[in-house]
Amino acid sequence: MTHIRSTLWHELPAWALESEALRVVIVPRMGAKIVSLVDRRGDLEWLPGPMPGRSVRPVAYGAPFAEQDMAGWDEMFPTILACPYPGPGPQHGIPLPDHGEAWALPWEVTRAAEGELTLTLRGRALPYRLTRTATLGQTGIEALAGHLHDPGQPAEASNPDDALILRYTLENLGDDPMPYMWAAHPQFLAGADCRIVLPPELTEVVNTAGPDVGWGPREARYAWPKATAPDGRRVRLDEVGLPALHRGRKFFAPPDARPAWVEVRRGDSGHSLRLAWDPAEVPYFGLWVDEGLVNSEAVVAPEPTTGWYDDVALAWEKQEVTVVPARATVEWRLTVRLGAMGSPVPYGA
Repeated sequence: MTHIRSTLWHELPAWALESEALRVVIVPRMGAKIVSLVDRRGDLEWLPGPMPGRSVRPVAYGAPFAEQDMAGWDEMFPTILACPYPGPGPQHGIPLPDHGEAWALPWEVTRAAEGELTLTLRGRALPYRLTRTATLGQTGIEALAGHLHDPGQPAEASNPDDALILRYTLENLGDDPMPYMWAAHPQFLAGADCRIVLPPELTEVVNTAGPDVGWGPREARYAWPKATAPDGRRVRLDEVGLPALHRGRKFFAPPDARPAWVEVRRGDSGHSLRLAWDPAEVPYFGLWVDEGLVNSEAVVAPEPTTGWYDDVALAWEKQEVTVVPARATVEWRLTVRLGAMGSPVPYGA
C-alpha cells in the first residue's frame, strides 16, 4: 500500500510517496524533480543530493543546466541541448533553452490522493501541457509485464511493491504538428563496482558528445560493452570510474536498435535498478556517464528519449524524432524497479 504526504526538502515544499519497499520524494517547484529514490529494504539511496556549495533553489528560466544543484532526477523537454525550435508554425526558430524548459519551471500539483501524485506543466516556449503521474506498487504493473520480465521467467518472481511507475501525457495545444524531445534524466549514484547492463542484442553504441570528451567525432561507433577507445586502449563501457577522473561520455543506441530496458547494478551494495519502457512509445535511448566531469559524484544517467540525439533540431533534420499532431495527445510510461542482485527477480543478462 502506498502512502502519500506533504513534506519539505531543503526547506522547499515536497511530496513523499512511500510503500514497504520504496520511498520517493518530489519537488514540484523545481521542475517536478525527483530528489530521492530509496530502496527501504536496504536503506539505499539511488539519487545524489545537492553538490557541495550549490544553492538549493529553483533556477532562472534559461539558465545553463549545470548551474543548478545537480541533485536527483530531472525531466528534459522539449530538447536537451539548446537549439532553435525546428517545427512548423509561429514558434519556428524560437530559442529552446539548455536541457529544455521543463526542469527549470514549477509544475502544478493537480492530484495527490489514493497513492497517486500528478503534476502538470504548461509550456512557455511552445503550446503544450505535459502531465506526469507517479505511483508505487502494483498499479499499472500488469500492463508492463512484457517489458519487466525476461522471456521464460514467471511473472510472480517480481515483487509488485518494488516499482515506481511514471505515466506521461503530452497535449499539443497548438494548430501545428510539434516535434518534441522528452528524455528521462536520472542521475543514479554509481557506487563501487557499478555495472550498466543493456539488452544482449544491443552490441554497438554511438558517440554523440563530439571530440571534446575524448571519444572521437560525433557518430563514431563503438562495440558494447568492450570497446577500443580512440587512443587504442581496451575499455569496458559498462563500468563507471571514480569522480576523481573528471571525465564523462555520452552514447546513444543506434536509432534502429529500439531497446526496452536498462539496468544499473551496484556491486558495492548488491542492489540493482531497472528502467523499462515501451519502445513503440519511446523509441530511442541515450546513456550519460559522469565520472566527476559535471557532478561531484560518479553517476549514471540512462535516458530513454523520443529523439536521436540530444538536439531536437538535429533530430528533426535526421527525421529521428517523435511528432505529436496538432491538437492531439500522446502518452508514454516508464517503470523503475528496484531489486537485489542474486534475488529471483530476472535481470536480463
